[in-house]
Amino acid sequence: MKKFKLKLRLRFPINIQISIFLVLVAFIPVAAMMMLKTYESQMLTMIENSNVQQARIVAASLALNPDAGKELLKNMKGKFDSRIRILSKDGKLLADSSTLEKDTAEDQQESDFSDRTQYASAAAASSKSEKSAKRPANTTFIYRLFSIPVRVYRKMRPPAASFTSADFYSGKIIYDGEEVKAAQEGLYGAKTRISGGGQVSVTLYSAMPVMKNNEVIGIVLVSRSTWRILQNLYELRIDLAKVFLWSLLFILIVAVFLTFRISYPLKKLARQTSECADKKGRIDASLVEKFTGLKRKDEIGDLSRSFKTLIQKLDSKIRYTQAFASDVNHEFKNPLTAIRSSTEVLMDSSDAAEKSAFTQAIIDEVTHLERLLTGVRGISKIEGAELPKENIPLQAFTQNIADSVLKNYPDSDIEIQIKNLPDTILIQPDYYERILSNLIENAAGFAKHIRVQLERITWGKGLSSLVIKVSDDGPGIAEEDISKIFDRFYSNRASSLSDSKNKIAHTGLGLSIVKAICDEMEGEVSVGRDSELGGAFFEIKLPLES
Repeated sequence: MKKFKLKLRLRFPINIQISIFLVLVAFIPVAAMMMLKTYESQMLTMIENSNVQQARIVAASLALNPDAGKELLKNMKGKFDSRIRILSKDGKLLADSSTLEKDTAEDQQESDFSDRTQYASAAAASSKSEKSAKRPANTTFIYRLFSIPVRVYRKMRPPAASFTSADFYSGKIIYDGEEVKAAQEGLYGAKTRISGGGQVSVTLYSAMPVMKNNEVIGIVLVSRSTWRILQNLYELRIDLAKVFLWSLLFILIVAVFLTFRISYPLKKLARQTSECADKKGRIDASLVEKFTGLKRKDEIGDLSRSFKTLIQKLDSKIRYTQAFASDVNHEFKNPLTAIRSSTEVLMDSSDAAEKSAFTQAIIDEVTHLERLLTGVRGISKIEGAELPKENIPLQAFTQNIADSVLKNYPDSDIEIQIKNLPDTILIQPDYYERILSNLIENAAGFAKHIRVQLERITWGKGLSSLVIKVSDDGPGIAEEDISKIFDRFYSNRASSLSDSKNKIAHTGLGLSIVKAICDEMEGEVSVGRDSELGGAFFEIKLPLES
């Protein structure tokens, strides 16, 4: 069964992505506003618990004195947060906290809407003037603006049944609600009813039986409207809406700031980077100095400096390749010209000795070309790919390299010293062989005694290097030549092939290969004069794995 992977690719600019994220963060107040439903539910539970506690206290007092209902409510002096009604066991109203100071006929018409009106009137009376009264939260512009989706949703819903503004028990002589019937049976009764009038709200009814000698002698009915909770919720929604609006303003400012601080510099850097190369691939490294953000201390500054370094290295590599191709072309012309000249003379010559001399010259030039090709291929191989590392037996491997050089220089004497190194080391065998053979062969071309010293130095926690020192008793290297010896095709050997120490045609690539390998292995190479033997001194440092 094939597995399909869904890859989400964001193709939006960074400033758009940041803005989307910030807008999502700004919707946290909206999420909090949606959670107010949970808050409302918890508040209703608290109201019911409060109703139950008040009903129990009144019921316990009436159990001690059944005829003290009105006196009990009067002694509370209007300090009610709920409507308390005392009923007889058959459901008749005996006392009502909201009608103690009013006409009975008027009180029977009182409703949950009257409770809300009474609360609003009390709030208005507490202010110094009608003008200073606080405007209802649900009538403010912000609330109406943010409630548009809710109002649209309500209009799309099927029409709900209309609610009356009167209290459920308004006009009734006998209270016969479900909660009252439960209390008549000696149980706690509760009922939630929706009432209307201006603003839909909920009224919670709690009925508690008054017990005496295990008989129901009366009922305490406590009711409370959620209108005040709704007012608090309106105010909370207004506050959250204000937070949301301020968040949007802050997001706009942050988005603009990040656009100029991040998105615009990145776009500019991308344009400047693309301008560094023309359609033919030619690089103008001078443009990197104009990169935006080079002096910044943040990630954009790091990116700009990385691009600058990359382009400079690429330009240097291209120049190196071009110079290398030019040098190879020049070096190949000389032996080819000599071969052509010798061939032309050889064709016109009739002297046997002369023919033999020119034939040998052609062979020597061909050998020289082969060595040139081998050297060029060696440098290309070094710069092409990294060779794998292997564990090599150090003593035997080094001795084999020395013996190979001695075949061409039998008069030389090679001394090998190994210090503070294990029997085997992990390194690229080909790189190690090229470095050591080229250094020894270079020394053998000028000196008789050659000393090879190998040691390991530790310069940090878990960090160590292989140090290769090659010194000789030859004439050494002149100060003016030290800066040239690693150049391609440079050689200060005697040009005559009949020189006793230079019977092998040299290409001038040996030390160039050594330098290229050291750079590839992130090592170091230094040149000087040996204080003991008096000749040239080369020191190579290559990093080792612990």
